[in-house]
Amino acid sequence: MHATAVQTPIPQPNQSRNVSGRILSPAISFLLTSGFFALVAIGIVLSVVLGLVQKWLWMRQLDYLGIFWTLLSIKWGMFGLTLTVSLLYLWVNLRFATKHVDVSEDGNSLNKTFIHPMNASKSFNIEVSPKLLIHVIGMAALIVSLLVALGVSSQWDTYLRFRYGGAFGIADPLFGIDLGFYVFHLPFYELLQGSITFLTIGALAILTFCAVFGMRQSKSTGKITLREGVARHFVVLLFILAANFGWGFILDHYELVYSTLGVVHGAGYAAAHVTMVALWGMTGASALACVLLVVCFTRPHAKQVATGIVIYGALYIVGVLALPYLFETFLVKPNELSLETPFLNHYIDSTRKAYKLDGIQETAYPALSDLTPEVIARNQDTIQNIRLWDTRPLLQTYQQTQAIRLYYDFYNVNVDRYHLADGFHQVMLSPRELASQLPAQAQTWVNENLEFTHGEGMVMNFVSSSTGGGLPQYLLENIPAESQYGLTITQPEIYFGNVAPGYKIVDTGIKEFDYPKGNENVYASYQGTGGIPIDNIWKRLLFAWTQKDINILLTGYLKPESRIQLWRGVQERVAEVAPFLVLDKVPYAVLSEGKQYWIQDAYTVSDRYPYSNVQTSGSAQGMNYIRNSVKVVVDMYNGTVSFYIMDPKDPLLAMYIRAFPGVFKNLGELSTDLKSHLRYPEDMFGIQAAEYETFHMTDPQVFYNREDLWVAPQEKYDGAVAAMEPYYILMKLPGSQQLEYLMMTPFTPQKRDNMIAWLAARCDFPDYGKMLFYELPKDKLIFGPNQISAMIDQSTTISEQLTLWDQKGSGVIRGKLIVIPIENSFLYVVPLYLKAEGTNFPQLKRVIVATGDKVVMQPSLDEALDSLFGTSQGQSGPLPGKQAGSETPLSKATRDQAAAQLAAAQKAINALKQLLDNPPR
Repeated sequence: MHATAVQTPIPQPNQSRNVSGRILSPAISFLLTSGFFALVAIGIVLSVVLGLVQKWLWMRQLDYLGIFWTLLSIKWGMFGLTLTVSLLYLWVNLRFATKHVDVSEDGNSLNKTFIHPMNASKSFNIEVSPKLLIHVIGMAALIVSLLVALGVSSQWDTYLRFRYGGAFGIADPLFGIDLGFYVFHLPFYELLQGSITFLTIGALAILTFCAVFGMRQSKSTGKITLREGVARHFVVLLFILAANFGWGFILDHYELVYSTLGVVHGAGYAAAHVTMVALWGMTGASALACVLLVVCFTRPHAKQVATGIVIYGALYIVGVLALPYLFETFLVKPNELSLETPFLNHYIDSTRKAYKLDGIQETAYPALSDLTPEVIARNQDTIQNIRLWDTRPLLQTYQQTQAIRLYYDFYNVNVDRYHLADGFHQVMLSPRELASQLPAQAQTWVNENLEFTHGEGMVMNFVSSSTGGGLPQYLLENIPAESQYGLTITQPEIYFGNVAPGYKIVDTGIKEFDYPKGNENVYASYQGTGGIPIDNIWKRLLFAWTQKDINILLTGYLKPESRIQLWRGVQERVAEVAPFLVLDKVPYAVLSEGKQYWIQDAYTVSDRYPYSNVQTSGSAQGMNYIRNSVKVVVDMYNGTVSFYIMDPKDPLLAMYIRAFPGVFKNLGELSTDLKSHLRYPEDMFGIQAAEYETFHMTDPQVFYNREDLWVAPQEKYDGAVAAMEPYYILMKLPGSQQLEYLMMTPFTPQKRDNMIAWLAARCDFPDYGKMLFYELPKDKLIFGPNQISAMIDQSTTISEQLTLWDQKGSGVIRGKLIVIPIENSFLYVVPLYLKAEGTNFPQLKRVIVATGDKVVMQPSLDEALDSLFGTSQGQSGPLPGKQAGSETPLSKATRDQAAAQLAAAQKAINALKQLLDNPPR
């Protein structure tokens, strides 16, 4: 494409010319270029096909071919159908558009000259090759079609929900329609409507480009007009667009339940009374536009069409955008509470249902200051399960004391409970996994892929016990695993872990490193079923390509029994099998009947629950409905993945059960021992607690004024202040004699540090999942975690000791503060760790215990409790509300130390007296 003003350069007499000529002929250049792009295309297609073959083999080995074929057919079906329809739609438009272009007499060019209407000497000429025009437009149409097809196929879950979704059994408060319409059907209708809009705009762009070469200009007036066929084509496309916009405005009515105009997430007063009317008006305007365009089809008139488009756009801007905003600003906000009250009720009620807050059992908690030695004695099973080990320093201690060799590592510490011979115990544990990277000198292909293939066993310790050196008291330790408490691991090898990048090939001609034994190593071969058998040359070729590693093909160590293990990380493994589930951030390890398993919590989520508050951060960002509907169990040795139904009433899970029959098992099929280790998930509880901070207020006026807004307490860790995270605890609920496992968190009022309430979720069956809320009295002060931290800082004895440790080359780590409800009172416990400068080896050295306005620090929890509730006070400093000079009883250790110092002083005095009586001569 060029203008007529181009001049051909004339060579000067002395100008040198390039006489080298072409190295390759045009035909050869074309063949080489075509061959290059053909090879690239073949490589892409081959990678996609071989990737699918690998996934098919992997899913077949796990017995989930049903999921594979269902998702494959939906994704590729949506892609193929959308691409075909899009190309056909654009091709038809292109065919009609090119019928009305001016081609030169020889058919080799499209030439169009436009003369300036005010100055005939000025003109503009456009000239382009017809083949180039067709290629450019055809490529643009292909790109548009591919984009639409890729966009639609990426929404496979939207179609899955549309195809298999059912009813919620709950009607939305605005239109009275079952919520299943909003969650399952409306998103698919919007996907179709948006795709049609995108395609039609693309067709209009193609027509506009072609129309330039079909325009006519009057020689007398210079006026430029479209050919009648082109104008009618424009009218047809505008008719499709107007009709589609009309459908979109109808769908937008239902979208009002997600409106953000006003004080609620959902239709408020302005949206329900103004925006809704405006949308109906735009629907009517769209219908009128369609009628006028039908009339205009017989006699197209560009100016009338342009005027109609401007009026249509103005109606949308004024009616849908400006008017509701102005109404909200000047009429609703001055009377907001009275006008928005019904919609606040919708907002509160829907959010509580969407996050399952409506089932929380609420009760009062007296929070008395009546902890006595008798109460402590009655609750020794709770006391002995208070968590003194924080996961952060404990992970460092594990790595220093139990990693054993450089090729093992610990990635996170889990908290769980186990029934031992002497009762119910809360423990902390971590699998000893293979390091994600071997030491540099050991990084050979054989070592990384054939020999070092698995981790070994796990480490477990009591939450509240330590040895004399400040180390954990282990229930399981060392390699092979040793236990003095009856725990055994019959299958200690960990082939599928929390962090497991890349692939491993097992049962090869190379013996696998199993574990170190003294100065020697023990080797073994894999005997399980995890992995895809590499039993022929074709599979070796396949995996060499998909893993981009030619060594798989060339190595002589593989046998017909060898297996390649792919997607070995727990979360990536579960996500590859069931990409429609959202996973909790961390799986946790379980030892059950001698075998090791991972348990991964999985969620069904949606962002389409009407009137529900939307998550603004975290793993569920953008979502406004969540259920922990599935527990996933992964075998650490064989890599099997099993899905168990936790919430059979969840409509989303019911939809997936219909889509993937045979995938989800009833919870009754899970072994009794594994079932006893299920726990309420951390992410779910954190989301519910965050929502409950606001949505515990059910009175719309209180909610509107935010009169009783709560927040998570602040706590100190290693010198930094952060929001307190929920924690697991083994305790007796108020009024109960049964020890049970809970997840809990306290609440404090916004901008205040005193504790106002606490929330707990039960983890043990048959009460699993029940949530309990305890509200504290508002007429008295109950110290919150941050206030207890302030007490610790203000205790002169404690702060002096901490300062002294810090000055002797040791770092003091203040661990997680735990609030423990005991009967009708609270006990606060903070562990202290010492870490030598330049090391990562923290040791538990002190325990701080507080209740009421008293705080003590002692070497152990028992000593601290004895000091706090016994006949002695221990290392206690002045506290708020107490006089600094008030006397406190001395502990036995303090009395002994004072007696020793007094005896030494008396001895020195006697020596000095003797020296004065008998001076040296």
